[in-house]
Amino acid sequence: MKKDKIKYNFTVKSTEELDKLSHEELLKYVKDLQDNLTQEKPPKNSNNSSIPPSVEIVDPKKKGKNQSLRKKSDKSAGGQKGRVGTTLKQSDTPDEIEKIPFEIEHCKKCGESLTDEVAKLKEKRQVLDIKLSSINSKIKEYQSFSKICPACGYDNHDNSFAKGVTSNISYGSNITAMVSYLSVSQYMAHKRIVSLLSDLFNVNIAEGTINSLLKKASKLSNSEIQKITTALESASLVGIDETGCKIDASKHWHWTFQNSANTLVVVNKSRGTKVINNTFANGFKNACVVHDNYSSYSSLECKSEQLCLAHKLRDLNYVIDCDDTKLSKGIKQLLKEAIRDDKKELTQEQRVMLKAQYDKSLKHLLSMPTLLKSETEKQVNSFKKAQDKIFTFLLDENIPPDNNGSERAIRNIKVKQKVSGQFKSFEGAVYYSNIRSIVDTSRKRGLNEFESLTRMIEGYSVF
Repeated sequence: MKKDKIKYNFTVKSTEELDKLSHEELLKYVKDLQDNLTQEKPPKNSNNSSIPPSVEIVDPKKKGKNQSLRKKSDKSAGGQKGRVGTTLKQSDTPDEIEKIPFEIEHCKKCGESLTDEVAKLKEKRQVLDIKLSSINSKIKEYQSFSKICPACGYDNHDNSFAKGVTSNISYGSNITAMVSYLSVSQYMAHKRIVSLLSDLFNVNIAEGTINSLLKKASKLSNSEIQKITTALESASLVGIDETGCKIDASKHWHWTFQNSANTLVVVNKSRGTKVINNTFANGFKNACVVHDNYSSYSSLECKSEQLCLAHKLRDLNYVIDCDDTKLSKGIKQLLKEAIRDDKKELTQEQRVMLKAQYDKSLKHLLSMPTLLKSETEKQVNSFKKAQDKIFTFLLDENIPPDNNGSERAIRNIKVKQKVSGQFKSFEGAVYYSNIRSIVDTSRKRGLNEFESLTRMIEGYSVF
């Protein structure tokens, strides 16, 4: 049972005062008391809201029931039957072979001489390692020449240097790619990158230069970022999410737009719809957009929409904690059954019929009476406003019922912030966003992240 509390602006009368009240006055007092009772709501946590586990306060003595949306599997712990494992295997072409001299002169069992016997290969053992001496810094010098015209004396300088050779001395594509990879993909701080390059490769570089190289990589990513944006704009499925970030102690937002083959990360001061419109001028005319129903998505230009049911299920957990009604439990059960049915092998006609059945069941549940101003009523009203976005995933097996893909993209941004604390400038956040888009998209397409960064910096096409 939830505890009832009395609003602070209602005065509770003492026993002596109650004895002096008339029958009518006593009835009025009881009515006022009921009107001023308010129910104490349970605290929100990661099971019943979008609050991350890292910030919630858990009392070990009051450990609540586990309401995780992930159910216990019937599979045993460890590797499953039929799983193809991976292990370190010996190479057929080792780079170096060291033969151990055979120094046993007499048989260990009978003492017979072994001098005239031919030694045969008995066992091979290999060690895989990195030869750091061969991974060292290299300076390549480019020399240009000139000729003086014998007629007019003009100095003809042929300065057609290779692409990327821009100044007296500069850092090459591999160093720029490595700095970008370590900072963005491996979340390393500038100071640690400086230390790593010095200790392992004898490359001495300043922390300020790290930022300059990230700026260079970000600028060179523009053409690839445009390709990702165009691909998402014409895609059939796009997931969107956003998360707060600190830039020089000021609140900003990192947005992620993604699907199975592309990820675009954008940073902006705003959390409004204009960010979507400015990034995708043509909208998502061919796409089903998956989102968490934040107000910024209310005017999306897209083919269809799917709300993240993981968010809705957490919201329903909170409603059940507060009201414990059959209605909220019924809606939760309906969503879970729909998610299970979506995993079945179904024809398109069966999917259309299935969605119609679930729409009808949800409509029936939402028509049931609720207590005024209760959490159940609030959630029912939320479902009513978005009825056409709840079961869209049932129409297409490629549409997920949740926005977990966007959540995973957002997680990388939060890890970066946890390591760095904040971005020192808006430009630095933009550098990170652009390079992270290249890294995540390469990962989704099965490309080597470091090689993609190297190709991009050298001016080659990546995607």
